[in-house]
Amino acid sequence: MFNIMFRVVIIYLVVIAVLRLMGKRQIGEMEPFELVITIIIADLAAIPMSEMTIPIWYGIVPLLMIAIIHYIFSWTSNKSPLMRNIINGKPVVIVDSNGINFKELKKLNISGEELMEALRNLDYFDLSDINYAIIERNGKITVIPKTTATPLNRQDLKVQQPENEMFYCIVEDGKVIKKNFKELGIQQDVVMPDILRNIQCRTRDIAFASLSAAGDVYVQKRGQPCQNIKVKTQ
Repeated sequence: MFNIMFRVVIIYLVVIAVLRLMGKRQIGEMEPFELVITIIIADLAAIPMSEMTIPIWYGIVPLLMIAIIHYIFSWTSNKSPLMRNIINGKPVVIVDSNGINFKELKKLNISGEELMEALRNLDYFDLSDINYAIIERNGKITVIPKTTATPLNRQDLKVQQPENEMFYCIVEDGKVIKKNFKELGIQQDVVMPDILRNIQCRTRDIAFASLSAAGDVYVQKRGQPCQNIKVKTQ
């Protein structure tokens, strides 16, 4: 009996340590590879707990290997946008100003009814209230509403305001994400010099920057507060 209790405590502590290494995200916020790793951890932990004939190291070593694999995948994803898209997938716009993107819905194996149900869960009952809806990497839906659909909207206050714009990440950890410039239809060599001139730094000094089609930029240098600037996109 003591041997069983000892094995359970050891495996439990190892599993907690491995999950802590994976970060504090909840199950619903996990990337696909993180969810797979979590399922594998559950199986690996259960076997040495219940099978007394299996040495405890047969459970601990695989769990530690899983932690190493997770670290390698996370590090690779953070350093390479290409690998991040391969490992985790990428956000997909399923509703835009033209309506529902049925081509992307079909790729995601989501029906129109399932989309409407998901939007209702987010308190959006009319597609005409939505500027963009995006399926994020973790499977959740993010909605960018039209200005007139936001609480205490400016239309009620008789204040004119341009529609909410969709922002794309253009620099992360000092690396330019070229594909997002293509998504925006904006030339990198037109915008980036203007951004760098405004914040007076080099690209490698930027921790994060995002850009909208209207030229609004959210940018943060390493170790510095964020800044909001405006640049010309043409």
